[in-house]
Amino acid sequence: MAWTEKLPSGRYRGMYRLPNGEKRSAGTHAHKKAARDAAVEAEGKVKRPGWRDPRVGLTTWGEWCDIWWPSRAIEPQTAASEESIIRNHIMPRWKDAPLAEISRHDVQAWATQLLVENVARKDGEVNEDEPRTRKPATVRRILNVLVSSLTAAVDAEIIVANPAVRIKLPPTHAQPPVFLTREQYAALSAAVPGSQDRALLDFLVGTGLRWGEACALHLHNLDLQHAMVTVSDVTDGTEIKPYPKGRRTRRVPLFQWAVDELVVPDPRPCGVKHRHERSCPSGLVFPAARGGVRDDRNFTQRVLQPALKAAGLGDLDLTLHDLRHTYASWLAMDGVPLGRIADLLGHRSITTTEIYAHFLPTTATDIAHAMRDPRGANVGQTSAIRGYTGLHAVT
Repeated sequence: MAWTEKLPSGRYRGMYRLPNGEKRSAGTHAHKKAARDAAVEAEGKVKRPGWRDPRVGLTTWGEWCDIWWPSRAIEPQTAASEESIIRNHIMPRWKDAPLAEISRHDVQAWATQLLVENVARKDGEVNEDEPRTRKPATVRRILNVLVSSLTAAVDAEIIVANPAVRIKLPPTHAQPPVFLTREQYAALSAAVPGSQDRALLDFLVGTGLRWGEACALHLHNLDLQHAMVTVSDVTDGTEIKPYPKGRRTRRVPLFQWAVDELVVPDPRPCGVKHRHERSCPSGLVFPAARGGVRDDRNFTQRVLQPALKAAGLGDLDLTLHDLRHTYASWLAMDGVPLGRIADLLGHRSITTTEIYAHFLPTTATDIAHAMRDPRGANVGQTSAIRGYTGLHAVT
């Protein structure tokens, strides 16, 4: 219930409470009735559905980050990456900014500045003669962290709308996948000097496993007797997680050529941390030289890139993930249905697999009956068009 307080000056202050019990002033007035009326009116507003305390929006982004960040449920690798983004890019600009005062214009200006500013190279130096700017995809990752934080602030009813959405950035162009021919892959494999490195490449292109799935593969999931591999784990380089991408265990056939170079390690625990602390029943199939999980960047720089150059394929800009694309393209070229390819790759939706559709052989068998001669001639499809001499215009 609203009330009034008489001040030493002889004026009156109207008082009321928020829904949480906090006291608030409705201002000071010369007369007690005016002070009470103002307090009653203010109290009525805060009791209406959907009322928001306008002072909450004065919370700064830095203060909100301390509340929002611990509530996030994200992977450790993602957390490490986003902590770096917050420390290096978001905090310097938005730490002291009240949430309610962040405008879309301000965010757009900040994002544009991230795009055009000259950033330091690996040696920490900024070269004014040869400016180095961030890629749009990098700025988008930075912006997405701010978007996530402000979306949470909307959900917490601190701000009404998210000012970081619909920010305009140049389009990001994903690098198109590379599909090797069998001859190209044979040249690449032959250019790899180490047998175990060659074994890993053969396994990747022969099974379609992702790098993280192959490097998390344990001996107990490699069934050479029945020529089958069970994909049930994945690694981000720091720990073993008990599910592959898509969270579905899958079984992939093995072929002799894909394991010819493989030397099976001794059956001992892998020594890598497992998510949920479950015990490790066997060692890794492809451990690093000193134990533990292999690093994809090290493998690319030490093995893949030199081999590509030696094989005359350096201009392809091939990545380790392109070996998975190559596996799928070989399946499609030999007529394996997209649904089966999706199962082997562990895709949750066949839509993802449709990027390989253009490799499927094109025949007329499936439509031959529907397109039978309407004049009553035989239904079958001939192997060539009789009397074909080239297209010509009808005059």
